[in-house]
Amino acid sequence: MSENKTINPAEVPQVEKSKSLGIKKIEGKEVFITGYAHTRGQPTQYTPKEKISEEDGKTDYWTIQTEEAFDLDYKEEGVQPVRNFFITEAVASQIERIPNYESVNSGGRIGPVKAIKRASEKNVGQEYWCLAFSNDKDY
Repeated sequence: MSENKTINPAEVPQVEKSKSLGIKKIEGKEVFITGYAHTRGQPTQYTPKEKISEEDGKTDYWTIQTEEAFDLDYKEEGVQPVRNFFITEAVASQIERIPNYESVNSGGRIGPVKAIKRASEKNVGQEYWCLAFSNDKDY
C-alpha cells in the first residue's frame, strides 16, 4: 500500500528571486532551462492594455532561469551575471507543452534550447519569440 506524503508548499523549491532581463538578451545562445515561474505583478509602461486585469490592475509575467549565467548590462547597476529572463506567453505555452516541465524547479532541466524570433505564418510581416530545440531547422 502506498503511503500518503504531505506536501508543504513552503518547502517546494522556487525559482530564485532575482533581477530578470528580457529573453532578447540571450537570443541565439544555447541554454539549459533550470527554472520556470509564472507570477502576477504591476504592469510597466510597455504592457499592452488588454494584458492588464481590470480586477486587480496586474498582469502576468513568466520567467525562466538558465543553468548558464551571462554577463549582461543591467540598467544603472552595470554588468553582472544574469540567469533569469522574462519570456513571452508564447514561450511559456511552449514550455508547458513539454512533458514533466515542472521538474525544472526540482533539479531537472530543459535543453539545449535557443531563444529565437520566427516569422509568423498567420500574420505576414510579424515575428514572435519562441524556443528552438536542437532538432529545429533554425536552431
